[in-house]
Amino acid sequence: MADYTPLTYGFVAGVTVLAGVATLYALGRRASSTALGALQAFAGGILAYISLDVGAEVAEYMEGLAKWETLGLFLADAALTTAVFAGVLLLLSSVERRAVARGMPQSLLTALITALAYGVHNVGKGFAIAGALLSGAAANALLFTVGFAVHNATEGFGIAGPLIGDRKARADLRLLAGLSLLAGLPVMPGAAVYYLGIYSGTFLAALGAAAEASLVYALLHVNLSAMSKLGGVSSPRFWPALTAGVAAAFATESALLLSGL
Repeated sequence: MADYTPLTYGFVAGVTVLAGVATLYALGRRASSTALGALQAFAGGILAYISLDVGAEVAEYMEGLAKWETLGLFLADAALTTAVFAGVLLLLSSVERRAVARGMPQSLLTALITALAYGVHNVGKGFAIAGALLSGAAANALLFTVGFAVHNATEGFGIAGPLIGDRKARADLRLLAGLSLLAGLPVMPGAAVYYLGIYSGTFLAALGAAAEASLVYALLHVNLSAMSKLGGVSSPRFWPALTAGVAAAFATESALLLSGL
C-alpha cells in the first residue's frame, strides 16, 4: 500500500506560503507610498536573509569537499555551481528583457522569479522531512513540517513585495494562489524523491546555486523599488525596514533551531 505521509507533510509545509502572500498584499493595497516602500524593503530583507542562508548551505557542502581525497569532486562541483549561478542570472536577465518588451509588468515578472526561486529552495525542505521519516523519527518529521510551514509563511512576503502598489500587475486571488503554490508545493516532490532514494549532494548544491541566483535577482528588484519610494540608498527609512525583514527571517529560523530542528 502506498505511503502518502511524505506528500501530506510536504503539502502542509508548503501551502502556508499563501498566507504570507495574502497578508502582505492586503496590507500593501491600503498603504501610502512611504508605507509601501517600507513593506517592500521588509520583503527585501527576508529575501536577502534567505539568499544568504541558501548560499551558506551550498558553501558548507563545498567546504566539506575541499580535501585532497575529494579534490576531483570538489573541482567538478565548484565548476558546476558557479556555472549554474551565472547561467541562472544571465537566463533571468534575458527572460526579463523579452518579457518586458512584450508588455509583461516588471513587478509580476519579479514575483514569478521569486516564487520559482522559493520553489527550487523548498525542494530541499522536502528532503529533510522525508529523511526524518526514513530514519523512523516521525516526531521530528512532524516538527520539521510545522517549522517549515511557519517559515514558508514569511517567504510569502517576498512574493507579494514586488506586486504591492502596482495596478498593472492585476494580482487577483488566483494569481496570488498560483504563485504561492509554485513556491511552496515543491516541498512535496522533494519529499517524494528523497523518500524513493533519488538524491545526491551534487544535485542539492546545483539546486541551491540556482535558488540563490534567483533570490539575488529578485531581491535587487524589490529593494531598488523600495529605495525609489523611500529616498534612495542613503535614506534613513529604508535600512530599518530592510533590517526588520532580516530580523523576521532570522527569528523564524532561530525558532526552528531552538525547537531542536
